Amino acid sequence: MTAHRITLDLGDIRITGIAEPGRPGMPLLVCLPGGGYNASYFDVAGYSLVDAARREGFPVVSLDRPGYGGSTALKGEVSFRRNAEVLQGAIAELWHRNLSNAPGIVLVGHSIGGAIALHLAAGDRTWPLLGVSVSGIHHEAQRSNDALKSEPPTSTLEFSREHLLRFMYGPEGTYDPGVPDIAKHAESAVPIAELVEVAGQWCTDFAELAARIEVPVHYGLAEHEGFWPSSDESVAAFRDSFTAAPSVTARRILGGGHNIDHHYVGATFHKEQLDFAKGLVSPAR
Repeated sequence: MTAHRITLDLGDIRITGIAEPGRPGMPLLVCLPGGGYNASYFDVAGYSLVDAARREGFPVVSLDRPGYGGSTALKGEVSFRRNAEVLQGAIAELWHRNLSNAPGIVLVGHSIGGAIALHLAAGDRTWPLLGVSVSGIHHEAQRSNDALKSEPPTSTLEFSREHLLRFMYGPEGTYDPGVPDIAKHAESAVPIAELVEVAGQWCTDFAELAARIEVPVHYGLAEHEGFWPSSDESVAAFRDSFTAAPSVTARRILGGGHNIDHHYVGATFHKEQLDFAKGLVSPAR
């Protein structure tokens, strides 16, 4: 965990995160964590995508989404769409800082961060997007959000230890028992509105968003998912929704739980993500 803190001032909005510089000519990786986690989700000691990217020479930034870490919370509508609008500006600032060294940006999103990465990939941008890698997200929720709909949308929820182990990590033996404690610094309260949307409106919006994405897509879904149906068929259904993408690489990650990055299989998955990003700037392209 050697990444340094950064702050992006966007008028009345501030976005914070962690960053590592890289070699010229390498894509800029911009990572978006999921619900209940700040930017350090991608920088847990021993399970850090940030460290893996640094070793390969990638410039990498993991952002605190609005309302997480030191980032300004959204006012009014709290939605994936609004997250994407704010982060579009933050990533534009990151691109301005890196444009002389990087050929473009690769988005890496986990869980709700993956859903927001797909919103960004499907929308208008002021920076060059090379590709998007997402995990821990699907479009067929296997858990209802009805119990949360009566809660004030601006309220937040902190996952209990029991819920983290059950839904984020899964079966014993797929992760080091000490990892949940090591990752404690990455935990954060999640806005109720995000949990309502991910099992509701997101599932309705996905098909239209996926059909608008015109860059290569990389996708992984854990075998022991706590939130989504996990099978070869469910992975294929998600993959086949990207009808305009020039390529889609998708597979089920055997031995992984929802927080794939923090499992024994995390290092292998990180290598896949980095190889995917490298391939986007290869001479063959």
